[in-house]
Amino acid sequence: MPNINLEQWEREFRNAAEADNLTFFRDHLYKLGLPDEPEMLLYGTAQLVGACCAYACLDGQAFEKFLAMQKYRPDDGGDGRYTFTFDLCGKAFGRVLVSSKVGTIDLADLYGHPWWEHEVCGYHSFWVSRTDGDDLSDEELVQIQEEVTYDLRFDYTEDELDFWFDDSFIEGSLLVTVQDVYELNEESKP
Repeated sequence: MPNINLEQWEREFRNAAEADNLTFFRDHLYKLGLPDEPEMLLYGTAQLVGACCAYACLDGQAFEKFLAMQKYRPDDGGDGRYTFTFDLCGKAFGRVLVSSKVGTIDLADLYGHPWWEHEVCGYHSFWVSRTDGDDLSDEELVQIQEEVTYDLRFDYTEDELDFWFDDSFIEGSLLVTVQDVYELNEESKP
């Protein structure tokens, strides 16, 4: 595996996207029922991948294999099995590719990540789909739900964070919606 840094990765990723006129990203957004703004997905992907690499470094993990997996087209020699497409609080979308284990990204850390350019924190939801375009199997749905639950519950309790899964929103994909739990104090109750 070649040694690649984040700046080099982003340059190569952008070049591949521009050579394709962002058609692959446009198609991806269409399949998920998201706005036709592939430039927003390109920009958000660069931000999201950078954040994932930063959290890996903070956790003492190497990120080179993860970074090498992040191809514009998943079938361009990367090891990504799943595509995670994040809604960054309605300000941008970002996409990362992950292997068969969700743990290659830290969903809990990303939920608290500040997106300074957009003046928001974290994400509202994300979609999980297969990189080969096939539908997620029942076994994959169960596995992904378990791994997402483990990741988020490792950092957040049920009193702090609520999330739910919907595999009927987009056929063959899984939508995960995440939100803070707000408790009404005695003074604000009706």
